[in-house]
Amino acid sequence: MKNQLKTNSNAPRTSGKFVFLILLCFSIFSMSALAQTKEITGTIKDDQGELLPGASVLEKGTSNGAVSDFDGNYAITVSQGAILVFSYVGYVATEVAVGSQTTINVTLKGDNSLDEIVLVGYGTAKKSDLTGAISSVGAKDFENQPLTRAEDALQSRTAGVNVSKNSGAPGGDIKIRIRGSNSITGNNQPLVVIDGIIGGDLSSLNTNDIQSIDVLKDASATAIYGSRGSNGVILVATKRGKAGVPQIHVNYFLSSSVVPKKYDLLSPQQFVDFAGAGAEIINGGADYQDEYFRTAITNNVQVTASGREGRVNYYLSGNLVSQDGIIINTDYQRYSLRSNISVDLTDKLTVGLNVYGSKEDSHNLIAGGTRGAQDVRGGVQAVLGWNPAVNFINPDGSYNIESNLGSILRNPIAVQRERDGNDVVNSLNANLNLSYDFTDQLNFTILAGSSQKSLNSEVYNGIPDGSANFPPNASYGSRRGEDYQLSNILTWNNDFGTTNLKLTGIYELQSSTSKSAGFSASQYSLSGNPDAYSFYLAELAENQRINANKSTSAIDSYVARAEVNFNQNLFLTATMRVDESSRFREGNRTGYFPSVSAAYNLGNLFLTDDSFVNSLKLRAGYGETGNQNVAPYSTFQELNTGLNFPFDGSSLDVGVGFGGLVDENLTWETTKQINVGVDFNLVKNRLNLSIDWYKKNTVDLLLEKPVLASNGGGTILTNIGEVENTGVDVTFSAAVVDSENFSWDSNLTMSFVDNKIVDLGGPDQIVTPAPFNPAGGSSNWFLLKVGEPLGNFYGYQYLGADENGAAQYSEDQGIIGNGTPTFTWGLNNTLNYKKWDLNFLLRGVHGYEVLNSTLGIIRLATGNITVPTSAEVLDPNSPTSGNNFINSTRNIEDGSFIRLSNLSLGYTLPSIKGFSDSVKIYVSGQNLFTITDYKGYDPEVSSVGVTSSDVTASFDAGALPNPRTVTFGVNIGF
Repeated sequence: MKNQLKTNSNAPRTSGKFVFLILLCFSIFSMSALAQTKEITGTIKDDQGELLPGASVLEKGTSNGAVSDFDGNYAITVSQGAILVFSYVGYVATEVAVGSQTTINVTLKGDNSLDEIVLVGYGTAKKSDLTGAISSVGAKDFENQPLTRAEDALQSRTAGVNVSKNSGAPGGDIKIRIRGSNSITGNNQPLVVIDGIIGGDLSSLNTNDIQSIDVLKDASATAIYGSRGSNGVILVATKRGKAGVPQIHVNYFLSSSVVPKKYDLLSPQQFVDFAGAGAEIINGGADYQDEYFRTAITNNVQVTASGREGRVNYYLSGNLVSQDGIIINTDYQRYSLRSNISVDLTDKLTVGLNVYGSKEDSHNLIAGGTRGAQDVRGGVQAVLGWNPAVNFINPDGSYNIESNLGSILRNPIAVQRERDGNDVVNSLNANLNLSYDFTDQLNFTILAGSSQKSLNSEVYNGIPDGSANFPPNASYGSRRGEDYQLSNILTWNNDFGTTNLKLTGIYELQSSTSKSAGFSASQYSLSGNPDAYSFYLAELAENQRINANKSTSAIDSYVARAEVNFNQNLFLTATMRVDESSRFREGNRTGYFPSVSAAYNLGNLFLTDDSFVNSLKLRAGYGETGNQNVAPYSTFQELNTGLNFPFDGSSLDVGVGFGGLVDENLTWETTKQINVGVDFNLVKNRLNLSIDWYKKNTVDLLLEKPVLASNGGGTILTNIGEVENTGVDVTFSAAVVDSENFSWDSNLTMSFVDNKIVDLGGPDQIVTPAPFNPAGGSSNWFLLKVGEPLGNFYGYQYLGADENGAAQYSEDQGIIGNGTPTFTWGLNNTLNYKKWDLNFLLRGVHGYEVLNSTLGIIRLATGNITVPTSAEVLDPNSPTSGNNFINSTRNIEDGSFIRLSNLSLGYTLPSIKGFSDSVKIYVSGQNLFTITDYKGYDPEVSSVGVTSSDVTASFDAGALPNPRTVTFGVNIGF
């Protein structure tokens, strides 16, 4: 019993030790397990800094996950050594190793895979389903480049699209050519469509409002725009709000711009020595280039607010651009406001209203392809040619107005200082869209748009100190345009097993009204200083002229499109557009513009998931488009005023008379285009290659045909002739590096184009004059010739100087060069390392010449130049006498160049609690260097307007150079 009791008394003690050991082990295990898990928090954004609510966070290899809230914030508890996978619809999934981190903020990149949605005209399509040649540029492609013009976003980023700045003046024209030039006399600028409204203006658009730009290049894609699609179509979609908390962004940048180079001119002493007797240095002379050009400052402020509240989606923006010109007394301002609002009234009905207004105020923008008119009394040409030995100003503040040596024009510094020219452009664009889903397959959309644009131009050229040779003059011009559009779009989209069929029907009405009025006045007969009365006393001038015009036009259109997708293998698209235009006579108003295209995914036949080549698609298409670029009343007989005759032998009787002959059967030019393309995707879609070959012929060209003298002489506008463009577009993109902390994306575009005149309607060649002649004498400097491209320069071979220093030329004239580029390319690279980003854009333009009239005029006495000012006259091999033929090989130069168009470096700061979600600071440079043999300021500029004929391309007659610019900026997100 005793032993038994002893044993029993020990039993609980043994059991307690055992339990204690178990509890101790469990505690240690639990503490160890807790030590192996931790909570991770952070924020998820997209690559544009927008918060992503509803993004997925998953611990890789487990079912442990979380979802970000409306502020993009998340929290998840994971084990040590875990890998988190972040994903969101439309974005590339990103994996991040947790390591020792407790806070992980993630930026998801947009998915650039084949399922990217692109605009195709009156609708959208997946990139993988495309059958035509369409290039796309998204906001993220140019967000690292401070832009003031929307056209810059396209430069060298899309194959087959050549974007060139005709002038370095702020607000100056930008020339866009898609796959060459189609028309000899017509406008070759592409059609612009902004948010579905046809005829948009890129120049007034706030670049920060752009969500995407899609360029339709081949006729199978552009035929849906019919009579206005020949030059290609640029489709712009502006931004919309995103779900989640409201987003506010402020972007500000400050730029400084200078002229990148100067002409080598004679110094004051060299000029006096060369000019000889009668020449002297007055007030120390002057460097007129230094006096004329300046450092220009640009301020650009952009503010946006966007979001979605319930059923309301909104995007609001404001933009202010204040830009000095690189020339003294010039500047440009642009103010713009945008409101994009859409409301889901029901699950089936959505209503949207987009309103955009802008005001552009230009001061003294002058020649060289800008909006201001050519001022033959001043400008760059006079600056380079004026007597450097004579200072522009005297000690008493008065101007030295004239000199009989060098340029005989007025002193250009005095002209520019006293000039007062103001252009004000007001634009208001509004579009209302209603979209109703009858069923999941059937949708009806109404798009109603209105565009109002007005231009008021006031110019007064005063007389510094007075001069009988150069009386003051004033001019005023006012233009107002109103465009209206109503598009009714019915879309049916249905699946039949593995086949998808999409049908679209459109009825569209458009009308345009243009009004203009103006006057010019000269010979102010006032005592004292006329400048005191300025522009507003022009009615006191002796010579006055008044003009006024009004025109209207309209187009009715019927459009049908069918798209078929057979099991993601075979894609077919067919369109037909019928346009009825009031610009032509009855019987010639209706045009039919068909297209058909197909694509086949060859890769689906033999490629496997682990193949080096991931996809291979062939595309082919044919289409017809038109060009109705004629005045609204070109087929009707005009009456000319000012035909006065003294019937009584003494006093003049005011009368009118018939103008030139007209062709009542005039109709639009027609472009027929074939396109064949192939798309490759390699190495898990990290390498992408697209190659397109095209051939397009424009027939029934609108040309001025000579009329026999027996029939009244002159010319008649009629449909004759043909132009052909053949070329190859290449686009190569690569995700060179794609790691957790470092990425490098590269994009290369190349375009080859061969332009040729096939027919001129009879003659084999036509000699045409320059738009203006800065040298005096004959200006027949350009040649149209069958078998040759547009833009041929026509002139003499320069043979050098004879023993007496006289310039010698060939007796016969011929083709001496061509101003149309044949090869262009662009290399765009974006590198990201943690919080740093670097972007650089190189571009090249090759295979063309420039007629450097600017240099030619100051090389030798000619026209308004009595003594040359170029330092070339010091070269013993340069001529010092004889004729100065501007249209000679002496002034034809290779215009090819390679340019660093953009170099940007940015750093994104961590979010600042209580202040901002993101702050990015950056520095950027544009046109930092140019490699070229061209002796002028800039091989890219031209003195011919962008809407003018490409017959006279690359003609430099005092054009303003594109400046070298350095920019500092900050982007703040709230």
